[in-house]
Amino acid sequence: MDMKRRYDYLVVGSGPGGGTVARELTDAGKSCLIVECGSRLRKTGLLNVAPKAFLDERKRVPLSDGRILFGQSRVLGGGSYVAMGNAATPPQRILDEWGIDLSDELAWARKMLKVVPMPEKFMGQATKRINQAAASLGWDMKPTPKSVDFSKCRRCGLCMFGCPTGAKWTSLEFVDDAIARGAELLLETKVTRILHTNGKVTAVKAVHKGKEIEIGAANIILAAGALATPVILQNSELPAGKGLAGDIFQTTYGYHPEVGMKGEIILATYLESVVIERELFPAPYMYIPFFVLRDMDGGLPEKLGKVQQAMMILRSKKVDTSHLIGMMTKIRDERTGEVYKDGTIHKHLTERDRAKLEEAHEINKQILIAAGARPETIFTGVYESGHPCCTAAMGEVVDHNLETEIKGLFVSDASVFPSPLGMPPILTIVAMSKRFAKHLLER
Repeated sequence: MDMKRRYDYLVVGSGPGGGTVARELTDAGKSCLIVECGSRLRKTGLLNVAPKAFLDERKRVPLSDGRILFGQSRVLGGGSYVAMGNAATPPQRILDEWGIDLSDELAWARKMLKVVPMPEKFMGQATKRINQAAASLGWDMKPTPKSVDFSKCRRCGLCMFGCPTGAKWTSLEFVDDAIARGAELLLETKVTRILHTNGKVTAVKAVHKGKEIEIGAANIILAAGALATPVILQNSELPAGKGLAGDIFQTTYGYHPEVGMKGEIILATYLESVVIERELFPAPYMYIPFFVLRDMDGGLPEKLGKVQQAMMILRSKKVDTSHLIGMMTKIRDERTGEVYKDGTIHKHLTERDRAKLEEAHEINKQILIAAGARPETIFTGVYESGHPCCTAAMGEVVDHNLETEIKGLFVSDASVFPSPLGMPPILTIVAMSKRFAKHLLER
């Protein structure tokens, strides 16, 4: 990379937002540099991916002061690399609430990500029992839309730890497309702040492998995620970070005498009717490291080094996962959190959030018991957020074209959501980024 070169566009982050924008800009012949704080992972699996993708710079799990676990992926591909391949289309009423039309862009995103309903033959026995149980209670579990090429899928259940067969779509596809069209990629580089003069961007300050560097660009697009983007904005003397939401969820578990969810593709189905009626997104779910550590200091250990990994493995062996089934439910939580300038997270559950999670637990409990889980074994996991959002919201920090008050400085990730989705956001991020890229190219 030529440090003296001034790029048309500098994209900070390589997840669904950054990857989409970079692909579209380079397809139009624009010079583009993608800057990613993490590395490209070559090995998959829990122990290879979790320490590099899920931990912050201090090698700690991102936890709020309210003991809510927040997901943040710090590798090439961003959140898409560790996502479950879910590609849900947001309800129209939410887009109406946001005041934007994404119908064309959502159709484009579904085509590009090759979205298909989860095939029944790939569903595990525990998921099928849950589907049947929900039906017996008058509920219809729908196949979850997945951005997965099931001809490559071997049903290993490792979607969150780097798909070993390449069946799951990730934004690496878009990043590699952009590189093939001339984009440059700078890995292991943390952007710290944006430089601007007379209300116009000029460059970014960054740290590359311990050395501070400066990179010039005519336009800068922040797509570092809703936890990192507001930190960069605040360090650049711009207001951001307030109004954090995260699609908070908690999982309900129970032991079944015959089947378990170990190794199944989770979130294979979802309870569609309550998405609209109650703003809940219930789905079959199980993730061992979270629930086996639920009694340790209120949740996960704050560090995930070799000692903690060894403890996780030892504890997981004590749990009979072959007979454990689970249901999780995401909610549209209230925008009461904040990401501070130093990256710490303030987020507690409100009374409304707790009430919605209790309602979700009761639904999950009913379904699990109807599926055959023993009632006396029912328990809940920790509070989690896989979808932080709203920390640089449209109408507050950026306008409807995703530009900040600094000319040439834009945001294109879940930070710009005016309110949470309460459901998987990747398809929406891709669609919004497609819309944004079109705007840039039409200026």
